Order: sequence, then C-alpha cells, then structure tokens
Amino acid sequence: MSSHRVAVFLLACIASIPSGAEDPPPFSADPQLAPFVERWSGLMDLFDVPGAAIAVVRDGRVNVQTFGFRDPSSRQPVTPDTLFYIASITKTYNATAIGTLVDQGRLTLDDKVKDHLPWLDLPDPELNATLTVRDLLSHRYGISSGTIVLLDAYTGEITDDRYAYWLARCTVSGQLDYSNVHYTLLGRLIEEVTGMDWRDYLEQAVLSPAGLERTTGYASVLYGDPDSATPTTRIDGEWRATAVRKIDRTMHAAGGLGTSAREAARYLMLHLGNGVIGEQRIVSESYMEEMRTLQASLPEPDGSIRVIDGFGLGWQVGTYAGATPLYAHGGGYDGTSAWFALLPDQQAGIAVLINGDGPARGWGDIVAIDLLEALTGVAPPWSPYEKFSERMRQIKAGDAERPPVATAAGEVSTLPTSSLSRPIGMYTGWFHHPELGTLVVEATDQSLSLHLGDAPLNVTPGDALDLFIIEDTFEPPPPCRFVVTADGKINEVRIDEKDLGELIFSR
Repeated sequence: MSSHRVAVFLLACIASIPSGAEDPPPFSADPQLAPFVERWSGLMDLFDVPGAAIAVVRDGRVNVQTFGFRDPSSRQPVTPDTLFYIASITKTYNATAIGTLVDQGRLTLDDKVKDHLPWLDLPDPELNATLTVRDLLSHRYGISSGTIVLLDAYTGEITDDRYAYWLARCTVSGQLDYSNVHYTLLGRLIEEVTGMDWRDYLEQAVLSPAGLERTTGYASVLYGDPDSATPTTRIDGEWRATAVRKIDRTMHAAGGLGTSAREAARYLMLHLGNGVIGEQRIVSESYMEEMRTLQASLPEPDGSIRVIDGFGLGWQVGTYAGATPLYAHGGGYDGTSAWFALLPDQQAGIAVLINGDGPARGWGDIVAIDLLEALTGVAPPWSPYEKFSERMRQIKAGDAERPPVATAAGEVSTLPTSSLSRPIGMYTGWFHHPELGTLVVEATDQSLSLHLGDAPLNVTPGDALDLFIIEDTFEPPPPCRFVVTADGKINEVRIDEKDLGELIFSR
C-alpha cells in the first residue's frame, strides 16, 4: 500500500472514532422523572436487580438513568454507554433492515419466501408455497421448532443442513404465534438477498447510518467491551455471573444484539422520526408506517395494562391502558431482560435494560408502567408497584414460590463418580448426533460435566448406575444413559426425549 493510501486510511479510522458526546441528563434533571430514581432504587434489592439503564425519549430529548453495577466481580457502575444484551428486541432491528431492502427494490413484503430460499420445506405444503416476507415479520402462521431454538440460541450447533432438517419437522399453528423461527428464517433471507451475514448487513444499512456505533451483533464485541453488562443472577443472596452467556455463534437474527441506553434512545428516535434521524433518512416513511400497522391479530387482546392486539412488522401493536397507541417489544435470556416501547402520539419512547432475570423482570415491569403513566398522564387500572412488591415480599418471606432464575457459573450440576459403573476417564470425550451436534463429556473434580455444544447441561443421577437426567434443556427432563458395551467400553450416550424419540450420540 502506498504511503498516500496509508495516510488516507489512518485519517478515515481517526474520523470514525466517536468524539465522546456528553452523557444525556439523568432523571434528576427532569422534575417529572426525578421521583422515580428513589422509588426504583428502593426496590432493587427486593427484586434482585444487579444493574439497569433506563432511557426516556420525548420530543427529541433524551434522559438516561443508571442503577447498580454492570459486573458482579468488579462492581463497576452501569453507565449510559454500558452494553446490554437485548435478546428478542433484535427482531425489530432486523424488521427495520428488511425495510431497507424493500426500499431498494430488492424485496417486497409480499414476496414468497420460497422464491428466495428454494430449500424451504415446511410440513404444510400449501403454506410452504405461499408463505411471504410479511407473514414472517408478523408471526402470522406460528411456525415453531424448539430444536432450532436450542441449536441456534443455546448450543451454537446449528448448520444449514440441521436448520433445514428441523424446519421440515416443525409445528405450524396456522395462526399468530410468536416464534424465533420466523426471524431466523428472515436472517437467512437477508443473507441470501445481500450475500452478507445478517449482522453485517444490519450494521451497513441501519446501525452505522443511524449513528449506532456501539450496537453490535457479535458477542465477542459485546462482552469484550470494558463497559458491558455481565448477565447476572442472585443465588442465596450472592451475585454471580450466569453459566450461560451468548457467544458469536449463538447470536442469531431473532435475538442477537447488544446495545446501550444511549443508543437504544437513538434507535427509538429513528422510529419516532418515521425512518429519519438527524438529517439522515434510513428507511422510508411508508415502510415505518407498515411496521406499526396491525398485520396479524391475536384471537383476543392480551394484557390489562399493556394491551397487545397483535403484531405489525417486528413490533407488538396495542395500547396502554386500552387507549394510547403502544408499540413495544421485550427480550430476555439468562441473566438479562429488556423492553422497548414507542408512544408516537406523545413522541416518546422507553428503553429498559437490565443485567438480571427472574424477579428482576418484575422490577422492569414496574419501571415500564410508571413511565407509561408519566408520559401519557393516564393511570393504569391497577398498580404493578403495589401488587408486584407485595408478591416479592411474600417470596422473600418464603410464603410464595420464587420465579425461576438463571444458573450461576460454577453452579451447573454434575454427575458424581458414585453414579458411574466404570472409571471416570472412560466416559470423557465427544459424542456426536448428526442433527443435534456434539455432546461433550468432561471430568471435573471427580464428577462428570456435560455440554451440548456451548450449552452447559444440568444433570442429576438416575435410579441406577450410568443413568442420568438432563434437567432444564428438554421438557419434560428426559432419562439418559451411558451405554456400556460387552467389553466395557462406552461409545454411546442415549437420550430418550419425549417428542424426538431416542437420540443416540456416538463417539
């Protein structure tokens, strides 16, 4: 490379470095929002909330309030730029990316999916031939596969062949039914049309032009950032990082983004501006209106405060308290919770980011309803603050069942040597299943730990030697066994799964 081209390249790199904008004002700077800081802070311990960042957008103004810590080890505080995993809210970003392809004439909403993905082979032949891009964006037909979600979102053991294999064996409800499969199909459609990984196209077409410089679809970037929120759980009063955390190959198009409160606010402003942010138009106004138009309806509205009528393109479509138009989406995963909302009539938006799950989601619900009331001036028909707080006090007192929480790192259950018939070293190794991937068995502290791909498995001994149960990956938990051959070798692991039948993993 010539010295001139090197100089140009370096100047371009320097120009791309964020200039370090001032932090948006906290809630204390706004008399309407200031009372919430103490109110919510006082509930964090009750609801097991490690850290959070809340953004409110109104008429182009942004306030961000942060709470707690972003990492259970360092206890460093959450900042407006702390990156949180936002899980299924990713769907709204990819629905926005589809809009850029529609605007460019490379797709239409009523294109047949099979015209772009000829390998599509749904068990319903009629739907296979007629399924459209619009149908996927609005979850219209309820195409579902728990196995695809397991491989895509947890084990990372998905391949194109496995995806097609399990898609051909999926279930189709024939009515609106929310499913990750719709958006992992859309991710593959984006890749087919553009020739780019869905994350890279999203960055090129939406994130970068909108100034979302830190929002990323790569877990290695998200968790490699020094200002990122570690997925966290609380067990017996102790804060711990979760055992399950996203890696690059489990960041999929239905749930594969991390962002900060500052950039979440900017994303909401893009939608409140009908595709324009600053002087930059990212998506056409007509497509943005389609995103907020009811495309597929629920049989009956769902909810009593945040009332959901169905789906537009990506966004849930409904009302707050039965009156104010509300467009929203939530997301959750082990040790993380998030919720975004648009209130176009008020030119307002809300983003709630939490590095906790379980009870912490109830705290997020209180935050959401408090802000909806403040922004609309309409009181909810009942008080989540009072009801959820009382419920958590009952749980903490042992008078009610505790919501499930993520497993902490180091807390995944293993098989003791007492449950094995052979020396522990004979069990270790990799066992393969053609459609489910790799079962990894390792010896740790005189016990066996098991992983399915990148997902740690909670396992407990069965009622005989070499039998065990996988507790939280399949429903119901299936009985499993190490198969010991006549000559004493262990070459297979067999899992008796209720819906899938006997699954044989072989060395």
